[in-house]
Amino acid sequence: MTLTKKEQGLLKDLQNEEKLCVEKYRKAAENACDAKLQHIFEKIEKAEQSHYDTVTGMLAGTLPAQQGQQSKGQASRQKAEKDLKSTASRAEKQRDAYLLSDLLGTEKYVSGVYNTAVFEFSDTKARQVLAAIQQQEQEHGKQLSDYMQANNMYC
Repeated sequence: MTLTKKEQGLLKDLQNEEKLCVEKYRKAAENACDAKLQHIFEKIEKAEQSHYDTVTGMLAGTLPAQQGQQSKGQASRQKAEKDLKSTASRAEKQRDAYLLSDLLGTEKYVSGVYNTAVFEFSDTKARQVLAAIQQQEQEHGKQLSDYMQANNMYC
């Protein structure tokens, strides 16, 4: 895959954002008070590392093989929401809420950067890869939002 200067610049921006996401989720997992939240952060950290690796490969001119999207059914989502209740103290929940708010803002921003890249890339397969990652970023935001709602952390 041959990249234009603009596409290279967008991928470098995405690479930097993904590196930051990996670091933020790692630190959030270390600082989370609730074990369930810690697990969520660790899981998303791994996904962000995969995004970083994909973007790094694209910068080197390599496109990954397309993978199917995973989706959960309504019943498993409802069960998962019940499993999101925190047993942390009020003060611990406030600390966790801060981490969640910061990461949710990060996910919103990163999703927007991917949105721009999708529109700017000319290669159809590259656009598909970037769009798939954007969808995963939106799902990360949904996971954070679901946890926040289950624990009354939204203002």
